Amino acid sequence: MPKPLLLILIAIACPVLSLAQQSSAYRAPRTEYGVPDLQGYWHKRFATPVERPIELGNQRAYTEAEAAEFERERTEVRTNRESPVAPDRGPPPVGGDIEFRTDLNFLPDLPVSVARINGELRTSLIIEPENGRFPLQPESAELGRRYREIMNNNFDGPETRPLGERCLHLGPPLPTMTNFDGTHIQIVQTEHYVVLLSEEAIQLRIIKLNKEHPDLPIRRWMGDSVGHWEGETLVVHTNNFRLEQSFSQIAASEVFEVTERITAVSENELLYSYTVVDPITYTEPVVAELPFQRMPPGQILYESECHEGNRAVRDILAGARRQELDALFR
Repeated sequence: MPKPLLLILIAIACPVLSLAQQSSAYRAPRTEYGVPDLQGYWHKRFATPVERPIELGNQRAYTEAEAAEFERERTEVRTNRESPVAPDRGPPPVGGDIEFRTDLNFLPDLPVSVARINGELRTSLIIEPENGRFPLQPESAELGRRYREIMNNNFDGPETRPLGERCLHLGPPLPTMTNFDGTHIQIVQTEHYVVLLSEEAIQLRIIKLNKEHPDLPIRRWMGDSVGHWEGETLVVHTNNFRLEQSFSQIAASEVFEVTERITAVSENELLYSYTVVDPITYTEPVVAELPFQRMPPGQILYESECHEGNRAVRDILAGARRQELDALFR
């Protein structure tokens, strides 16, 4: 092909490619206040773990074949969980975990798929550090181990039991940060606030827009959140978490802070990302990404009452008192 003709074709093709790339960028409809409308009911349904399995190293994404095998294995696990429990089963091994089988039986169709973000079948939600794992400071890991041991073995009173057991707060510092809790959320927007309601334990976050954190901070569940808009993206900064949340699915110290970014990438999908900064707990910042899908029409959130019929704390403390009483008469 003569060079002049080739140059002409390139000159014609390049603007077309550029226009195609620009037109593929989704622009969300606007609220009456002129900002992107993210309102509605959303859920995250995938089994991709927060941390990447160690054996995968720096492998950020699965191949299609690897993803299919991942989903096959997770489906098998789900089927076993949902199967009836043998009535003549023996006790669990000493030191073994007892799974909430009855709870899981009320959660049919637990997700088994791989999270797909920007065309990648992600091996973990964490994308930085490169190995997809929390870069814990050595002393933080040891402190966390000892803290969990104390919490799980302290039966002096309700104040010493884990937060989830007491129905105060479930899961990570923010419900949206993992795929374990806050699976279903509702977003509501006003001129000065964005509200995120998580179905799990009805955890409610009220995000102040275009405000500053208070000069005299009050530590609270899920911290203090302030947000602003950067084009199509809602950016939220949260700090001043309660320290009792520290050793949940995501460890935290008194300087723990999170910056979230929420962007509508299509009419029915949100890209949610967050960056954790906590130099006491981690050696470097942690960045993760999660996809949210719009819930099908007609589906809504229902109230989740953690304390309705909850006898766990009373029974656990009563059992400990019984053991203490038995020990007196041995």
